[in-house]
Amino acid sequence: MALIVGIDLARKSPHDAVILKRETGLEIGRGFRFTSSPQGFDKLFRKIETVRNTDETVDFVIDSPGRAWVPVAAVLKANGFRVYRPSAYRVKKTREAGHRRNKTNRIDALTLARCLMGFPKDTAQVFLPQGDHARLDQIVRQRDRVVNSLARRKQRIQDLCEAVNPGLTKIPNGFLLNEAGRAFLRAYIDPRTVLRLGRKRLGLFLQKRYRLELEPDTLDKIFQACKNAVELYRSVRDADSMPFDERILQDELNWELDQLEREEQRRDLLEHEIKKLNRKLDPTDSLISLPGVQHILAAGIRTCVGDIDRFDTLTKHRGFAGFYPSVRKTGDHASSPMPISKMSCNRYKRYLYLAAENAYKWDLEMAAFYHKRRRAGHTHTQAVCAVVNAKLLPRIHQLMKKLKQAERDKTTRPLYVFRDLSGYPISKTEAKAMITATWGDVSYSKKTLATA
Repeated sequence: MALIVGIDLARKSPHDAVILKRETGLEIGRGFRFTSSPQGFDKLFRKIETVRNTDETVDFVIDSPGRAWVPVAAVLKANGFRVYRPSAYRVKKTREAGHRRNKTNRIDALTLARCLMGFPKDTAQVFLPQGDHARLDQIVRQRDRVVNSLARRKQRIQDLCEAVNPGLTKIPNGFLLNEAGRAFLRAYIDPRTVLRLGRKRLGLFLQKRYRLELEPDTLDKIFQACKNAVELYRSVRDADSMPFDERILQDELNWELDQLEREEQRRDLLEHEIKKLNRKLDPTDSLISLPGVQHILAAGIRTCVGDIDRFDTLTKHRGFAGFYPSVRKTGDHASSPMPISKMSCNRYKRYLYLAAENAYKWDLEMAAFYHKRRRAGHTHTQAVCAVVNAKLLPRIHQLMKKLKQAERDKTTRPLYVFRDLSGYPISKTEAKAMITATWGDVSYSKKTLATA
């Protein structure tokens, strides 16, 4: 005998809850509301006790708007209850099946409870990290936000440059955002000031702020871009119809560059903290021994997986990662290859994809599998996703299982072993040399066919 409590969480208003009898699926009593406060949880537990029999267990199912689920899950788990979260896809389909187009808070709470009752495989138990794992999770998430902000800010800087001097954004080797490029943008966003400065003095200015030898070709392209920009806007200036003021734009660009450098400092500090915590949690760098995985990706994988024991099988781990292909079949007819499901943790998928993009360049079996997929007509992205699902994820799963067992038994922590295609152990350097010798000259056309 068991009860299921579905809770539709809210950020600003009280949460809605309903109670179902697991065996019958019938709602017990009326729905009620409570808040994330001591009084609110007292009300929740009292409501449950009034309808609960002595031998009945209670499971909770919640959704996840923002981070509003964290205090609710933490209190419920601290009181010994199991807490689950279904996939967004399953919630949507279950609600549509039972209530058509209707959607209310009570319907959502009822839908969450029915997800656990009818689709337990699509409803995963909530994992909350603790101690150093919790600290690492916070820092990794914070770094992800800083990196995303950096990408947007760099795009904003390029957009501002595109408005006043379109040719600058086309200079190769990332000139705009390197040390010399940033110094140039802080002083000479107005192309007329560059022409007044002259090519020779511009070269001296850049040379002082560039660690490497500045190529004459690059200097010529910068100066020519400024000349073209002045010529482009000549008629617009003569008509007194300029769409922006260069001084205001220079101030805005300087502010953007200040924020960019500040965020880069924050990113570097967070990465340093990530490495320290990684070393504390994994003194032997076992996860980093995997191909394509360094400290940042190792921390991301560790925080997304949490406790590896919550995945009894590799299939459940694959379902959590969301890299398995969709299927559409009826009778004897099967559809052509379908896209991956994308029905799980987006952060985890990103970490795995980034790891696989490097892993097939170092691991011999992954390289063979990647090039086999490419010769079969798959694009680079499709082949990398296939490497994740078929090769990298099973290795991560097995290594983390062995690490967990080694912690229990207090034995030596295992490391990843590189092997050749016959299964014999080899060094990482030997694996890289074999990959280069076998596939180093292979390239792929736009039609994804291999040519040597």
